[in-house]
Formats: sequence, structure tokens, C-alpha cells
Amino acid sequence: MSNNRIPTYLLPRELPSWAKVVRIENGIDIYNMSVFDNIMSWTKNIPNIPAIDYFGNIITYGELPSVVKNYVNGLKSIGIENDDVITMCLPVTVENNILLLAINKLGRIQNSPNFLFLRNDFKTYTVDKGSKTLIILDAYLPFVVDYLETSGIKNVIITNLKDYLPDNQKNRFDDLTHLPSKIQEVFCDYKAQLECKKKISKMRNINFIRMSEVISVGANCKDELFFGPIDIDRDVSYSYTSGTTGMPKCVVFKEQAANALIEVHKGIDTKDYVGERFFQVIPLTYATGERYCGYLQFAKGKTLVPHPIYCKDTFGKDLSESKCNWAVAPSSFYLAGVAQGQIAPDAFKHVTRPTSGGEPPTNSNIVLIDEWLKMNGCNVRFSQGGGTTEDGMGTLYSYFLDETTKTDETGHPLPGIFIKIVDKYGNKVLDGERGFILASSPAAAHRYLNNEEATAKRWIYEDGIRWGITGDIGVKNKNGSYSMLGRASDSIINQDGETIYLFDIERSLAADDPVIEWEINAFKDFEGNNYVVGQVVLKKEFIGKEAEVIKYLIDKYHLFAIKIYNEFELSEVTGKRNYKLLANDYEGYLAFDRNGHFIEYNFSPDGEIIQKNLGVSRIRKAI
Repeated sequence: MSNNRIPTYLLPRELPSWAKVVRIENGIDIYNMSVFDNIMSWTKNIPNIPAIDYFGNIITYGELPSVVKNYVNGLKSIGIENDDVITMCLPVTVENNILLLAINKLGRIQNSPNFLFLRNDFKTYTVDKGSKTLIILDAYLPFVVDYLETSGIKNVIITNLKDYLPDNQKNRFDDLTHLPSKIQEVFCDYKAQLECKKKISKMRNINFIRMSEVISVGANCKDELFFGPIDIDRDVSYSYTSGTTGMPKCVVFKEQAANALIEVHKGIDTKDYVGERFFQVIPLTYATGERYCGYLQFAKGKTLVPHPIYCKDTFGKDLSESKCNWAVAPSSFYLAGVAQGQIAPDAFKHVTRPTSGGEPPTNSNIVLIDEWLKMNGCNVRFSQGGGTTEDGMGTLYSYFLDETTKTDETGHPLPGIFIKIVDKYGNKVLDGERGFILASSPAAAHRYLNNEEATAKRWIYEDGIRWGITGDIGVKNKNGSYSMLGRASDSIINQDGETIYLFDIERSLAADDPVIEWEINAFKDFEGNNYVVGQVVLKKEFIGKEAEVIKYLIDKYHLFAIKIYNEFELSEVTGKRNYKLLANDYEGYLAFDRNGHFIEYNFSPDGEIIQKNLGVSRIRKAI
């Protein structure tokens, strides 16, 4: 295989005899297949290629149908009802990957809330979704066990990180004391886990069963999987927006959407090869994790390498040890690596596509990430992509950008995905002019669950094309690519009534500035005046020079004040920078008066500003 690599876009496809094109959307053929059948049409003839490699435990593409069958029959055996919505709360594991395929094949809706969503509001994410079956990691169960009896949940299927580990790796997750405290609180609270076991032993109206037992029962069942045409308009999954800009919304995908993401990639040279290793770290609770990092990579004949611990502090080391070629992670994970420095000169010698999505990194961030990748032996540059959950996760891809000349472009749309940039009145703007991004994709979600008003605002029809209103500001570049600049809401109105986008200041950060990463925010006073401040993480070599840095940044970028952080706290939900926390961090901003003396400013939600004069000698204490 190593001497005769097959580019994924040349992978031969063998459609089943019953497969028919039942819809054409944006010029893309949509077949009457389940997403699992779609995947198998591409991978049927590569039976020896590993589909999943979990720390040495391998499932090949030839074995995959039997494994899925065992899951399907096992789930049937516990009496899952036809209308049941199956809630999964799992890290990235073998079980999560197989369950996505099995639940789809079973014809049920899979509901994938983030663990923190479920922990904080169990009813909304289970009862309100009509869910009677919960599949959950045992370490997560103590956080929701007290809600089970009043929720109507009938089946609780429990997994463990050790279940698929080979014998020589069984102790891999026994000691997690090197991880951040918030991760330890979840995985290492053994007292809470013991108490949880005592509680569930007393619950008589709920069926608790190990996932390993479900699989074992399924393996003894002789029922074959159904292969045949399906309704592409059936609801298949509930995903959730990240909640970084408001309350999470439940996004409903139909069968068409997952198939369409595969079909828009058909025949596209994505510069990868069958059997290459794909590092799975983004939880499959998100459209990016489920669809791009899951379904699509299966259909391309790649080897998925699940990593269940979602942690920026170990990302570089974990990626290196995985020997993976492709990786998709938040840009914050790469920036954590920048702060850590070199792992080893050849740590990333296997990496051929390091990628991120979500909040677009600044050009200076990209330069720093490129330098970090290079010092660790990576021979390619950092890539990004763009697209919202609602629009099918990805609408812009960096496959076609010139590696030698690209800067901070997000990418190009694939065939079948349409992008346009419009002004506030809905009129198309000229190339090179910024405006609001609208996206049309056959892989887009169908609606928000039980929210017709929000659905009507999010998607509109023009000339027979369904457009998604993304809420992003972007621009079409001279080379035909697009750049996503930031959220439209990341703005203020100045005294002249003009809209000022704060991301413009963020994007202007120079690579040689003393900052690894920063966020620009604005606070208002009683009269509605805006005070634009910088929230910054310094490069190591500038720690101890805070006074100089503050003066430099205020003068260069015309900021009111600066707050310095050791690091940005990441959202436990997304792994991205915690924007809500930063937007509500009102205290400890430093500036200087005309005499060069430092002043501390404390803002408040109601517009009060408290000023405290500091001597230069107290600057370190204030920070």
C-alpha cells in the first residue's frame, strides 16, 4: 500500500443496484441511501484498510459492516422503540463512531448534546427531545444520575474508555493527574463514581446495561442488516450550536445532508490518500466532529484515530504520538502549542494537513502556528476552513489554496456550495468589498427544532435557492477564494453612527508584536460611550516587560486600556477561547496618564467605571 497509494478522489465506487438519484440540489446528485450505505459504496473494495485504530485495536473496512450489525442488533435487543431519540454523551471513541453509523442504520434519530449541556440542563436535552435511551461514558454518569428517574429515560447504556483498548494499553487512562483540573474533575472523581454505582443499583424502572454487553448480545443475533432505499427526508440527527454567541440551538439534519457532504467532495482532489491516518479530537457532538471528521473521512477510506481526551495542553504531544497525517482542531489548540514551543524536531513529520475551523485566526496567529509546525518537523503550512453548523459544518475549504502564497484566506466553496457577499440591503457587493456572508449547501441543516421563527430568520429562498444567513462578515479575494473576517455582532457603533468591527483591530496584530493571541472587546459607560480594550496573552520573551507592552499596544492600536492574561481560559464546551467569559471580564484594565503613571480601570455591566491610580512599581502586582 505504501508504494501504491490511492488518492482518495480516485477511490473506485460501487453503488448498490437499488441506489437511485432521487434529488438534485445545487447540481449535486443525492441518492436514496443511508449515510452508512453511502460510505460502504466507497469502501467495499478496500477490506484490508483500517477504518478505525484505537491505540492499536484496529477495525478494518472489511470488518466494519459486521461491527455495525452487532451494534444494530444489540440496540434492537433492549427494546428501543421506533420513535425513540437516542441520546449520546460520549468522548471521541470507537463506540461513538460506530454508534453514529448504527443508529443511522437503525433508522433512529441520534441526539448529541455536549456533556456540559446535558449536565446543566438534563431535561432540555433529553425529555424535551423525546429521548428514552441514553448512551453515556461512565465518568459522565455521576453528573446526571440524579435526573434519570424523573426524566422518562428507560435505557442507560454505559461505556468505558478501556472497552476497546488492547491489553497492553488497558492502563492508559488510569493516571490523568497531568491534565488540567477541570478535566480531572470529570474523569478522576472516583468517590462520585462509587456513589453513582450505589444510586443506580436502587433504580428499578431503568435498564442499566454495559455497551460491551449490548455488543455481545448483538453478535449472537443472526438478523442481517437492511440494505435498500430509504427516505432521504427523514430526520437523522440533532446537533447543537456551540452557544458562544447565545443559547445553544438544536439543529435538525435530514438524511440528505450527511450524504450531500460526501457527494460534494466526489472527484475533488483533497490531497490525501486512502488509508492515511486522521486524528479525531473534536467531539462528535458537533457537526464538524460528526460529519467532517467522521462520515466524510470514512467515505474517503481514511483511518480514523480517536482520541477521547479533548485537551489543548496535550494536543501537540498527542498528535505526535498518533503518527497521524490529518488533524482538525480549534486554532486555540495550535496556539497552546505555540506557547509550549518545540516538542521534537521530527514530532510532526507525519502531518500533511494541520487544519482548524471556527473563529478565524489572525494572520499573525497563522504565522506563529506555521513556525511552530515547522520547528516540529511539519513540511506543510497550517490551513483553515469555515462554515457554521447550520450550513452543514463546511462551506469554505482550503484544498485549492497555493501553499506558497496563502495568508489568512479561509478557502473556496466546493461544487454545489454557493457563497455570496451582500450589503445590509441584500445586494451583492463587488469582489474585494466586505459584506455579509450567505451560504447555500445541499449539506445544510433542515431547521431548528421546534423554532419556526428562528428557522425563518436563518434561511431564506431566492430564485429557488435556499440561502443560509451565517451572521459572518467576509470578502471575496482576487484569487477567487473567500476570507471570513469575523462575526457581524463583533462590532460597535461610534459617535458618528459608523459601524466599527472589532475584529479589524484583532486581525491587524503583527506577527512580531509581543502578543501570542488577543481579544478586542468594548465596554460602555452610562452615556453609551464605548471603551475599546485589549485582552492579551504575551509571548514568553515579553513576560516581565508588561509596562512597555501595555504602552506599546495602546499607542499602536489606539486602545483605551489593556488586560494581560497568563492564558485564555477555554470554553469547556467548545475547546475554543471562552468569549463569553472575556466579554464579561470587567476588572483589571491598565492604561497610563499623561505623566506616565499607570491607572487601573474597572468597568461594570451597568456602565459604571472606577478609576484607580497606580504607581509604576505596582504594575506587576496589578497584573
